[in-house]
Amino acid sequence: MTTPLRLRAIDTLDLSVIAAHLQDALVKMTDLGFDKSKRRFALIFNRFMWEDLETEKGKGAKADKNAPYRRVRSALHFDAVQRVQTTGLRLANAEALAALMTVAFEAKADLSGTLTLTFAGGGAIKLDVECLDAWLTDLSAPWATKNKPGHGLDEATG
Repeated sequence: MTTPLRLRAIDTLDLSVIAAHLQDALVKMTDLGFDKSKRRFALIFNRFMWEDLETEKGKGAKADKNAPYRRVRSALHFDAVQRVQTTGLRLANAEALAALMTVAFEAKADLSGTLTLTFAGGGAIKLDVECLDAWLTDLSAPWATKNKPGHGLDEATG
């Protein structure tokens, strides 16, 4: 059994590890939100388990020629969020999916900065934060999937 991920990012190196695990993760527009009173922005993804591809054959995921890959339900949240801006996402289409390409942080002179989540098709979410504080947590058991992600999914962008 795979140990669920629980990763925290407090600097850009940490964030690059989270971004690598989340590349091609799928999010429904209903599975993202900002709790202004807690200053927390959260998303729930179906995360492709890239780490399975890096394990030796016979370790990690059980090989299944009909469904050789796996996904897992994962949550990503950012604390100390001051402002959220979205561009190019169809937020009104609750069932629309967006594929995450990367997460990046641009720091200012102090600890504050802007986090940018970039999606296939050109959509983006920008978070102005007091500091970089991100958590990625696996929420479910993995399930098998036949498909390795491509970069053409843009149902929620445009």
